Amino acid sequence: MDDFFNRFLAKSDGQTTLEMHTRHVIAAGESLLECLPFKPVERGFWREKLFRCAVLHDLGKIHSEFQRRLHGAKDVAIRHEIISLWFCEKFLEIPEDEMFAIATHHKGIIPHLDSSGKLNKGNLTYEIENAINKDPEKLNPETLSHWLALFGLNFKIQDNATSLQISKKWIKILHHRLQKESVESPDYLKHFSLMRALLIASDHIGSARLENDLPSYKEIGLRDFQPHDKNGEYFSFRHFQEKLQHIQSDVILHAPTGSGKTEAALSWVFANQQKNARLFYLLPYTASINAMVKRLQNIFGKERVTALHSKTLDFFYEQLAEEVSNNETIDYEKLEAEARSKKSLSDELFFPVKVATLHQVLKTSLKGKGWELSLYDYKNALFIIDEFHTYNALLTGMLLASIKLFRKLFDAKFFFMSATIPDFMLKNIIEEVFDGDASKLIRPNPAIESDRVILDRKRHVLNCQAGMTIRDKVDLIKKYLNGGKSVLVIVNNVKTAQNLFEEIGYQENDKVALLHSGFHKKGRMEIEKRITHEDQDKRPKLLIATQAVEVSLDIDYDVAFIENAPIDALIQRFGRVNRAGKKALAPIYLFEDIIGNTKYFYDEEVLQNTWQNLLRFNNKELSENDLTTVCNQVYENGYNESQRKDYEQGLRNSTIQNFETDWIAGDWDNWIDTALEQNNQKIEILCGNLISDFEELRMQKRYIEANQLLVQVYYYELRGTHFKKDEKLNLTIAYDFEYIELTGYWVTKKNIETQFI
Repeated sequence: MDDFFNRFLAKSDGQTTLEMHTRHVIAAGESLLECLPFKPVERGFWREKLFRCAVLHDLGKIHSEFQRRLHGAKDVAIRHEIISLWFCEKFLEIPEDEMFAIATHHKGIIPHLDSSGKLNKGNLTYEIENAINKDPEKLNPETLSHWLALFGLNFKIQDNATSLQISKKWIKILHHRLQKESVESPDYLKHFSLMRALLIASDHIGSARLENDLPSYKEIGLRDFQPHDKNGEYFSFRHFQEKLQHIQSDVILHAPTGSGKTEAALSWVFANQQKNARLFYLLPYTASINAMVKRLQNIFGKERVTALHSKTLDFFYEQLAEEVSNNETIDYEKLEAEARSKKSLSDELFFPVKVATLHQVLKTSLKGKGWELSLYDYKNALFIIDEFHTYNALLTGMLLASIKLFRKLFDAKFFFMSATIPDFMLKNIIEEVFDGDASKLIRPNPAIESDRVILDRKRHVLNCQAGMTIRDKVDLIKKYLNGGKSVLVIVNNVKTAQNLFEEIGYQENDKVALLHSGFHKKGRMEIEKRITHEDQDKRPKLLIATQAVEVSLDIDYDVAFIENAPIDALIQRFGRVNRAGKKALAPIYLFEDIIGNTKYFYDEEVLQNTWQNLLRFNNKELSENDLTTVCNQVYENGYNESQRKDYEQGLRNSTIQNFETDWIAGDWDNWIDTALEQNNQKIEILCGNLISDFEELRMQKRYIEANQLLVQVYYYELRGTHFKKDEKLNLTIAYDFEYIELTGYWVTKKNIETQFI
């Protein structure tokens, strides 16, 4: 009978048999259990259950119709996992959570509304009945008995096949609205989710043939991240960093830009890490995430660290392409397949260190797709939340609500850090998350020399330009450039940046760069490489940017010309000048008048308060304490009325508040991903002059690179222009938009006053 099963395939590759795949999944499950933070008793409990699930999960693939599909038939619609469930229900007595995992390891339960990726009632009734009637010689207890024996499982086989359909009880369990009333205890649904997550992860890892390559968390030592010079001589940690190496609890770190916050965060990780517990590093922007991934890969090992954001696929593709040697012919199909595999695994229980956007974490607390996998990912996990001041009031509220949930549910620990935390925000965090425990707040100690150096450090001289725009000082910018200085120009909208680039007219194109949201992904990545080049001499001498420069990019300029903006944004922008404080005091020219409109993204009152408070420091040296004082003065009243409502709405979000009581296993909300990732109301378009490049790349099957030519624009920018949705390519082509490599996209046949960030 052993030979009987050799003819059944599990994959369409023509090679992987059902038995082979099952053994791959068993091995993947074993490896996975060793890499998760289980106690020995827990691990033994799940090992036995996961083994049974792995053996039975794909047995339904022996159906002749499914085998026809694997051999290329297009007219087959059969749910093999429901046939596997049928085998279990009719002939075995195994725990319900295992049966549930088997039934839902590909699709979610029957939904209330959105059916995308979900089962339907027909799968469990007339479809399964038709399937059984078509293949009775294989779908019987004898086949099941021989299959179990192949894997050393000795079950008592019973024949309860009075009906060829799935029972009403299981139809209810697999139904969104009826699930709760169909189980003995609502708490048992958590076991459904936990079992389902383990089987799904094992199945995916086994299918990818990575069961022997699963990375486990590497516990780091101090030397792994201690700063050192080019000769390998280590610098001493600052006092506040050393303090964090002994704190085993949640922390809020408030420390200046350039003071070593990342080393401080890793010091906290060193003190709090546990065997196999995961690490999450949250940042607001993809550029800073990609840079941090590379940094952490050098510490934890490349195989352990992943990016997790909306552009993860592009990140992996670029990283893999960089590894191809110059004299090697690139196999683009293979490269894309590997990038897609890594991207898929970044969502799974695979990488122990993940650098992610907040949106990826909110997908768990809001029960977006894949939330059940986080039940293991977040167990005893460490979360570093960097630059959290950048989130709007609604996201901040949801963040704090999620943290409260994760601390309770997963015993996770959190490390907040920022150079810019207004007092009102500190108060919110301490009250809402830490029950008023102000001892969670850590700052550099002015009484200790190593800390006092960074607090007393004065890196900038402020020059307030009242009633002026940056355009009025173009000659001064040129003078600095001609004098050999590196110059940073930061404005508030894309159009201004593009126009200033033209007006300054810097002749050395290799020494100038623009950075804003009007570039496509490919252009943006190339610019980020240039401005963060390891060789400082190869970086642009002139960088003209929008708020995109505020992210955690490691750049350092001699002088800056900056439009007025909210104080928290300005603190980040100032921090990109004389970053380490090792140069002479750097001049920062701050301009009261803004070119273009900012009312859609900046509060006018905040802008005015920022200007008035900074005006007191005109022609004076700025200290870190000065900036903290101004920040608190500007935000002394906290959120305005509208923001306060948003914050409260996020904090009291019903899905997060009722996460445990409204538990439905195998279900998720598809709208979560779209709502979180597309909340900027932009769409992707292909500029008219890039159509031929786009088509050429697609002909070469370089689909990821083709999609990197798309740019994001606001809907209103398309009004009055010639554009159309290309159904074949499934994208919008904007014929009146022109893409220029140095400056980004322009609208050629319509005058748009502003293009927002």
